[in-house]
Amino acid sequence: MRILITNDDGIHARGIQVLAKEMAKKHEVLIVAPREQKSASSHSISIHEPIRVREEKLDALACKAYSVVGTPADCTQIGVSLLGKNIDLVLSGINRGLNCGTDILYSGTVSAAIEGAIYNIPSIAVSMEVDWEKEDETYEKAARWTSKIIDCAYHTHLRKNVVLNLNIPHINEDAIKGLKVCRLGKSTYQTEYVLVEEKDDKVYTVKGTRNKIEEEDSDLYYLSQGYVTLTPLHFDFTDFKLLDEVEKHFNNNN
Repeated sequence: MRILITNDDGIHARGIQVLAKEMAKKHEVLIVAPREQKSASSHSISIHEPIRVREEKLDALACKAYSVVGTPADCTQIGVSLLGKNIDLVLSGINRGLNCGTDILYSGTVSAAIEGAIYNIPSIAVSMEVDWEKEDETYEKAARWTSKIIDCAYHTHLRKNVVLNLNIPHINEDAIKGLKVCRLGKSTYQTEYVLVEEKDDKVYTVKGTRNKIEEEDSDLYYLSQGYVTLTPLHFDFTDFKLLDEVEKHFNNNN
């Protein structure tokens, strides 16, 4: 299988290199990733500036690798349309930090995978919980879980226009209780804006603390209980439950 691997943490992030090494054991791998950190860039694309592409040599990886001065979604598009041929699967990650709940709306990692699905390529976004106070995490367990998901789902549940959103908790691999296929939770935060400078502009730093998890059937809950979570996502935001109701309302009032 020909796999395009991208991310939003940048081409030199440990997560993407561990993932590429694991995937290269069974598959043909192409890496196309941002040259710099692009976290929380959502599904932005470059339309006013030229996109710069450079081939990179990554230690201990024999696969072709390219860095892009652009967004994660740009990287997927370039990998599919310019640098790769007949890509079978887009993998985005392994992200440093979870992408779960409604936080996926901000995520460059998830958006890079969604870009693949928009062009009818099965896609998986992979993220791992970390201790933000440290820089000592290893990504091998997340890479192994990704390989398991691909082996299990490729011929049955990797659909062309669907993204599988995979999250791995920050616990020892042997303590993981299993896999839960579940819906997204709702991520809300207590946000604090700290004033650090006041001249022509007021300059703030932002600190956010996640509010209590209240939904016991969501990815947020199951991750807190020690499960790996898997959520199928689609780029069509239409609320089909309300579609007929809204249509009838406006038809009756026109």
